[in-house]
Amino acid sequence: MCTLRELQTALADKIEEVRQRDLLIDELEAELDEKDALITSLQNQLEKYRTAMKTSITASVHAVPEISNGHAAPLKQKRVAISGESVNVKSMRHTLIRHPKCKM
Repeated sequence: MCTLRELQTALADKIEEVRQRDLLIDELEAELDEKDALITSLQNQLEKYRTAMKTSITASVHAVPEISNGHAAPLKQKRVAISGESVNVKSMRHTLIRHPKCKM
């Protein structure tokens, strides 16, 4: 049978072992938190690049080849135009005032 002194020593050893494991667990949890933050950051960057690639692919699909001298030139981007509502001058309630340009 073990003496009280031996049991106390064994208990102290186990307490120290548990303390060491707790420290290791704390370190591993901190490392896991850092890696989670890195993964989140990388996922955000990846989504940004995917969006840019979709935009680039969409633009290249809308590109129109320009032909000069019988040869296809490099692809050119289509111009995007924005226009307002069409105006029917006869149905306008207000009369348009013409202002002549001054010549210098």
